[in-house]
Amino acid sequence: MTTSTVHTAPSTGGDSAFDRACRLIQTELGGRRIAPEPEHWLDQLVRNRHHKTAFITAVRRHCLVSGVVEACRVVEAVYPYLDTDGGCTDAAVDAAWRILEPEAHRWSEDQQDTRRSSTGECLADALTEADAAVA
Repeated sequence: MTTSTVHTAPSTGGDSAFDRACRLIQTELGGRRIAPEPEHWLDQLVRNRHHKTAFITAVRRHCLVSGVVEACRVVEAVYPYLDTDGGCTDAAVDAAWRILEPEAHRWSEDQQDTRRSSTGECLADALTEADAAVA
C-alpha cells in the first residue's frame, strides 16, 4: 500500500480505526460498500431474510412457477450465484433454468434460447422488485 493512498483515503474525522482501515482497503482495491451498512451482524441476517422473502414473492409474480414451494426452490438455487451487487449472473439463470424447465433438453435449440432468455428477464425483474421492497 502506498503512502499516497493512506493520505488520500476519504475520512470524516471522528471515525474508528476499523472504519479508516476499511476505507483504506476500499480505496486501494477500488471496492465499494453496499449502503446502508448493518450496524450489527444480526442486521445483515435480517436484511437477507427480508430480501429472500421479497425475492420469493417477486419470483412467484414474474416467473412461471407452480406455487410457493417452487418459487422457494428457485430462490434458494439462485441466491448463491448472485453477483456482489446482487445482480443476476449466468450461473444464477442456469440454476433457475434447471428448476423451471427440467424437460428443456428435449426442446430445439431456438426454443431453449428463447425460454432461457425469458427466464433471465423474469429473474432480473424479480430481483429489481425485491431490491425495491427492502430499500
